[in-house]
Amino acid sequence: MSDSDKPDIRSARRAQREAERAARAQRKADAARERALVAARAGGLFEGMEAMPRTATADARADTADAGEDTSDARAASADGRADTAAAPTAAGEPSGAGRISLAKAKPSREPIDPARRRKLTAALAAASAVLVVVAGLASWQYVEARDATAAEQLVADAPRAATDAAREIATQMFTYDHRTVDGDLAAVRERLTDPALTEFVEQSMPTVASAAKQQEASVYATVAAAAPQEVVDSDHVTVLIMLNRMVSTKEAPEAASSASRLSLSMVQVDGTWKLGELTAL
Repeated sequence: MSDSDKPDIRSARRAQREAERAARAQRKADAARERALVAARAGGLFEGMEAMPRTATADARADTADAGEDTSDARAASADGRADTAAAPTAAGEPSGAGRISLAKAKPSREPIDPARRRKLTAALAAASAVLVVVAGLASWQYVEARDATAAEQLVADAPRAATDAAREIATQMFTYDHRTVDGDLAAVRERLTDPALTEFVEQSMPTVASAAKQQEASVYATVAAAAPQEVVDSDHVTVLIMLNRMVSTKEAPEAASSASRLSLSMVQVDGTWKLGELTAL
């Protein structure tokens, strides 16, 4: 082989290497382009658009990134790729290769909810809301019921003490009077009584006691020695046992004489006030 043929052989080999590099770069660019298109379609970015033409930009970038290539050849290939990119026209309204890659990286837009699925979700939320309302209603009802039951129990527990205190006061007031003020003393007791004790006291006891007190010029002072609940019927009805002491003085016996008696008072709660319903001497 002559020396004149050697430059031709070197040129042919160099051209062959460049053709191989170009083929590899083209394959890489095609693969990158396909991946970008797949990602873009998955995100719904190219709906209604035609397939985008391939440009030389991706080819130039892949060619410059090819490892192991000659640096000067890579720079030349990159320059050729940039020149081809500037010369290659793009379709009206279509993004370039770089634009496609940027779009591929963009976040996919949300798809609208299917109407059937929306109806199912709405029905499920409505059912859950109804269940919550029912549960809340039951909880409130149980709370109110428990509160009322507790209040009723408390009233029953408080009834004996309240009824006993009222029985002490009524018995003391009913049996304490002076012949000079007996009408007013006995009249003040009426508001502490209820039927049948009220009718009996007004029709029978008041006239009899007042007349005797005036004739004998009697003065009576009563005190309760002891009192205790005898029977608790409910929160409004309690029977109280009273041990009553009386100091009685008259014009014939000015020195006060003591007497004791046992009384059973049936107490009734009327409009929140304990009153005497019936009096029985034991």
